[in-house]
Amino acid sequence: MERILVYGQGGHSKVIQMMICNQRNKQVSLIADDDVSKVNEEAAARVILGKQLADYQQNFDSIVIAIGTNSIRKKVAEQYKNWSFTSVIDETALIADDAVIGIGTVVMPRSVIHPAVRIGKHCIINTGAIVEHGCKIGDYSHISPGAVLTGNVQIGELVHVGANATVLPGIVIGDNAIIGAGAVVTKNVAAGSVMVGNPAKPMKKRE
Repeated sequence: MERILVYGQGGHSKVIQMMICNQRNKQVSLIADDDVSKVNEEAAARVILGKQLADYQQNFDSIVIAIGTNSIRKKVAEQYKNWSFTSVIDETALIADDAVIGIGTVVMPRSVIHPAVRIGKHCIINTGAIVEHGCKIGDYSHISPGAVLTGNVQIGELVHVGANATVLPGIVIGDNAIIGAGAVVTKNVAAGSVMVGNPAKPMKKRE
């Protein structure tokens, strides 16, 4: 039985906790949060502060970061880089045998990952997302519910692809870009861009 510490307490965390509880060989042993006000709240398991991890290291085997915001997820991963992270993959996800999924990545219910896909560390493949053949997704990126990456799409690091967005074949999306919900991406996207609409057009540049 793998005992998992879930880092974070928001709605995204509750879904991950549900996924873990549905698997026979895993359990939520602890929940960690950096917000002192949340430590005494009712939860599925005991809640501790992140800085207390060393005091409870006998109570968990691995950590999953249950935080939806890419930049915060990266910050936590780097802060605790010497700890053991785990991936959580829902049993209803359809994943090709040759797909490579990085450590700490969460693959949520009914998502589909096709052959020759490469997904980096600490990513989120959210509910019902489709990642078609040959796609590559950089570290700390988030593919939202219902989003579709068609064949051979290249996604950089810290990218957010909004719910029900579609990225057409062979498109390259640079680091730290945001694709709005429902957008249809027909051209390459520069790093830091915010793209919305059908076809997707830039709104502004992120710093």
